[in-house]
Amino acid sequence: MHKTVLIIDDNAHIRRSLRWIIEQELEWQICGEASNGAEGVAAALQLRPDIAILDLSMPVMNGIEAARMLKQSMPEVHLLMFTSFPTPTIEEAARAVGIEAFVAKSDGVAALVESLQQVGSSRRAAVR
Repeated sequence: MHKTVLIIDDNAHIRRSLRWIIEQELEWQICGEASNGAEGVAAALQLRPDIAILDLSMPVMNGIEAARMLKQSMPEVHLLMFTSFPTPTIEEAARAVGIEAFVAKSDGVAALVESLQQVGSSRRAAVR
């Protein structure tokens, strides 16, 4: 089943790379992109993606704040954080707001694709 994915990252190169990887490797549809957390929340509410990929460090609103808002408004959306700051403290904060997968950018695209496949096949209840 094809999933729709929203990419929320302030780096245009990373957004383009993720788009290409997801469309080629998983054959999923990228329904939109946003360059900060506030744009990402607005885009998600309009586009209703199955999965949102969030960066942590972004202008206007960071990925944790955006994830919190997304889970309040759209508890069914699956959230994955793809970050350059993979510390245990940040991962704990991310999971506390509903992020299901936490992938370090340094782990590369194979780790991201694997996590996306796991999140995409998840059938968990909308609210725990």
